[in-house]
Amino acid sequence: MIRSLLSIKLIVLVSLPFFLSAQHQFINNDITWMFDQEFSKSDTSLNSVKSSIYNHFIFSKFNENDLKTNSKFFNWGFNKNFISYENSDYKLIINPILDLSIGGKEYFSSKRGAFLTGEIGEKFKWYSLYYENFRNFTGEVKREVIRTGIAPGESGVKFGDKGIDYSVANGGMEYTFNKFFSVSIGHGKNFIGNGYRSLLLSDAANSYPFVKTDITIGRVKYTSIIAEFTDYKNDLLSDGLKRKKNGSFHFLEFLITKNIRFGLFESVIWAGDSTSRSTFDINYLNPFVVFRPIEFNLGSPDNMLLGVNASWDITKSVKFYGQGIIDEFHSKNLISNPTWWGNKYGYQFGFKIHDFKKAPNLVFILEYNSVRPFTYSQKESATNYGHNYEALAHPYGANFREYLGIVNYRYKRWNFNLKVNVIDGGSESNDSISSGSDIFKSYLDRERNFGYKIGYGDKYVQTIVDTKLSYILNYNYLLNLQFGFQNRSQNLSGLISTERLFYFGLKTSLFNLYYDY
Repeated sequence: MIRSLLSIKLIVLVSLPFFLSAQHQFINNDITWMFDQEFSKSDTSLNSVKSSIYNHFIFSKFNENDLKTNSKFFNWGFNKNFISYENSDYKLIINPILDLSIGGKEYFSSKRGAFLTGEIGEKFKWYSLYYENFRNFTGEVKREVIRTGIAPGESGVKFGDKGIDYSVANGGMEYTFNKFFSVSIGHGKNFIGNGYRSLLLSDAANSYPFVKTDITIGRVKYTSIIAEFTDYKNDLLSDGLKRKKNGSFHFLEFLITKNIRFGLFESVIWAGDSTSRSTFDINYLNPFVVFRPIEFNLGSPDNMLLGVNASWDITKSVKFYGQGIIDEFHSKNLISNPTWWGNKYGYQFGFKIHDFKKAPNLVFILEYNSVRPFTYSQKESATNYGHNYEALAHPYGANFREYLGIVNYRYKRWNFNLKVNVIDGGSESNDSISSGSDIFKSYLDRERNFGYKIGYGDKYVQTIVDTKLSYILNYNYLLNLQFGFQNRSQNLSGLISTERLFYFGLKTSLFNLYYDY
């Protein structure tokens, strides 16, 4: 029936122009690592800004004839979309969303749903997805879910006797007017950077509504994002509907040479007033204005961030990347008082080693992230750099150093992944005083003005080793069988604990979810 499960062609993409216009604009680490050889070809695009709108369109570029079989059923199951229709004017594709997993210590997941993608002509595309999940986390992740009431990166939850229940609905559309200008509207996520983490804007938090515009002229690309977030603390009318907060983000990226990219970032978070759910400040809606002078002239308490992003392809196989973020900057205190609480900044640097001739789709990533105490925090949660009790940048928040290593190797339909990360920092000592780690606490609740270094508070060191082996059943929606093992060890002020988890499941790897913090 199946001539050979092992004689699978390496995946190829349909056309080179796709690479030059939209590669790496999707947010999916599994695809980026598994098919690194293909996504590394002709990589001269400005691709540091990524959006979940592109996640589900990448699959349509894969070759559908990888697995040789005489059976129509197996050909449909292994090589085709679940449902698809296409003519000269439009295309419609429907595929499943699944995560049917079990593991030790009562771990399980029963995610089921579907995503739809459509294209009308060559300029308009849209997607919609919905899934529901009844699951049970274990260990540290479960404790975090109980504390926040949030499934990391997904949704608020309902607690039951045997697990939690939640659902997720996302969607979006993009219209490309011409090669210079496009507009995207969605309920989803965005990511700015070239690493596994982002200190500027990441996809670690829940989805949110946004409008994104892109202008590309030659070697310059300008992206503007306006988004609405949720302030989990403020229930203004005591009816369960939370106060809204808003954000505006600008990112200007330059392709300095064929191998060097450099970007400038700014953002502002502002809240509705005390009697309204949401307030849009027209000053921040202008995509062609610099925020800092506007904020100063308004006498505003809003949260401004400034940052940079850069990458350098040192050789064909070695990429260096990095970021820097400044939340508060006073040069006098930075030099003469380096432990001042208001020295709020962070930085990242990393290496990606890949594209080996004798081992295609072998990827090594080494990354370091460092964020000082109180970075991203504000006087109140309505203006901090968070959304629905989750950070908009690094999921740990602040007051940490992170050492990260990733190895991924795909051979035909088999994929192996190993990820090790060590977080060394400080944890909150009590509920009423901020040690600078929890960005949802007010920085006014600090103990003192000086003496803050990374690790302030309860000393915290966590090491997570996560390894998994996968077999890809269908490329069109990355349906795969997974078997994995995770070991999490923690040292909190001398109190040592270890958690181990074996897991196995059938899963569609469509987006990133982070449990490693």
